[in-house]
Amino acid sequence: MKYYRIWVIAFLLKFIGSAWDASYHFKYLFEEYSIPHIVNFTGFAIGAFLLYKEWRKLHYMDRFSRNLVTIGYVLFLIGIPLDFSYHIAYGIDLTTWSPTHFIYYIATDIMIIGVWRAYFKFSQDQLPSWKSLHTWFAMFLLECLMFPNMQQENGAISYDQYIHGRSIASKEILQLISDPASQIFGGIPQWVYPLYSVLFVALFTVIVNKLCREYTIPVMAAALYILLRFIFKSAFYLVHYPTSYVPVTLLFIPIFYLVFRRDSWLAGLAGSLFYFLTLFAINRLGLLITPPLVWWEAIPVAIIGLFVPVVASQVVKLPIRSKRKQPA
Repeated sequence: MKYYRIWVIAFLLKFIGSAWDASYHFKYLFEEYSIPHIVNFTGFAIGAFLLYKEWRKLHYMDRFSRNLVTIGYVLFLIGIPLDFSYHIAYGIDLTTWSPTHFIYYIATDIMIIGVWRAYFKFSQDQLPSWKSLHTWFAMFLLECLMFPNMQQENGAISYDQYIHGRSIASKEILQLISDPASQIFGGIPQWVYPLYSVLFVALFTVIVNKLCREYTIPVMAAALYILLRFIFKSAFYLVHYPTSYVPVTLLFIPIFYLVFRRDSWLAGLAGSLFYFLTLFAINRLGLLITPPLVWWEAIPVAIIGLFVPVVASQVVKLPIRSKRKQPA
């Protein structure tokens, strides 16, 4: 178990580094050797050492999981020079939706899935529990899936500061902004944010439920993700860094799958609508500074929420784990 706990530390450092990096680039221009990049790479290096030990001799991973993690690492390394080149060519680093960033996301997803699969094999004699490392690996996967939306989540507060003359961005950043709304929100359509959130949180919840047969794991993973985001937000605020909206309403999607576990279509529909309508109310009432929303987005949100569990039940054929006596 110590081996997998060290993996948790490695992924947590990557989590911290990536969240810090998103905040950093709403204040400063792109730098190859910024402290957030170093923190992220430290987690990457710890994981690389753990992977190297498995290549010398398999101890804690099966061969397929080790190879899967290796593919993620190689893809991530390929993405580094491509990302540097992209930002040298296109200048300001104010988007999480660039093609090279998606190489990072996909690579990290593969790493997490590979390590999590190995942990499944390692603890196969025990039933998954939300108290185990399954929740941590699920949370890291959720964080990686949701990271592209930090463009909107950081942008919401940074744009509000900008239009009220309280921006904390550096002069270099402000001089380069010709269209504040487009630059700060990354130039992506506003409707992408809620649709992307519902689609991937619903897919994440359905797949994890099928894998683990423990509906509390996605709920606790989402709760842990939100808690860590609040901790980072507080830390960034204290050191006068840009902060972000924390997507608290995402928690409703796995909660509804837990409540209506026998009717996944109802869980998907109710969870997605409750997520969006609560977020819409928060936005309209001015309770928090959220990414921009319009009412009609509730329609595609509901459609996605309804069809994800229906389609997933037909397409996603994952092996169901047999029950065990002890929780992992």
